[in-house]
Amino acid sequence: MPIANTDLLLQGAASRPTDDTSTTGGARDSAEKPEFTQLTANAVIAVVSDGADTRTVTITGRLATGVVDTEALVLNGTTEVVGAKTFERIQSAVLSSSSGTRTVTVRQGSGGATRATLGPNITSASMLFRNAASESGAVDRYEKTFFLNNHGSLTLNSAAIKLTGDPAAKLFIGGAPSVNDTATVTNRKTVPGSVTFVDDNVSQGVPGGTLAAGAAIGIWVKQSLLSNDSPVRNTYTIELSGTSV
Repeated sequence: MPIANTDLLLQGAASRPTDDTSTTGGARDSAEKPEFTQLTANAVIAVVSDGADTRTVTITGRLATGVVDTEALVLNGTTEVVGAKTFERIQSAVLSSSSGTRTVTVRQGSGGATRATLGPNITSASMLFRNAASESGAVDRYEKTFFLNNHGSLTLNSAAIKLTGDPAAKLFIGGAPSVNDTATVTNRKTVPGSVTFVDDNVSQGVPGGTLAAGAAIGIWVKQSLLSNDSPVRNTYTIELSGTSV
């Protein structure tokens, strides 16, 4: 069977700071999922597993008051557990341990829309640029994600990445200069070396043109905020495309 969309996995980098002083980037973290659909309104958080599960889900987010806070919710298997704190946005959901079989769903309110899923062997789902803020002048920040070809044997040919959605028009992306790289930068205000950033709908080829089975391409995301920008709650989409036989 050819490579399917489900074989191409978006994963996080090992160093994911919440400040502008810590190291950023590094190697691929297979337990991290940099995916979150943000809340559409202030809400409590509900969590549920698809089977027997008593792990703890720690939710970190910004409350309606603007304060960053956490809430620990203990799973009760397939029975939904609803938190008490009202969040304005979610920054991360982190499981206390890994499971090779269970999938945990994070919802906006009891019985509400799904905002994240943490599948087997995934212990963290988080947003990029946590606690980033505008300044008196324009400011750029950089964080790293990866696309993995998780097919068991096939190579993705003519492999390319593209930013296909950025409603707030604050982001650019740039592919790492080599496959399976582990590069870091001093902090998320440091420009990564040998990376060319492009805007929406501009394809960048993966170095060498292919992504072998089990290989991953690093993708740096650049956030550009204007002077004294208003708060942004943005969703963006990155595409990895190619062919297989």
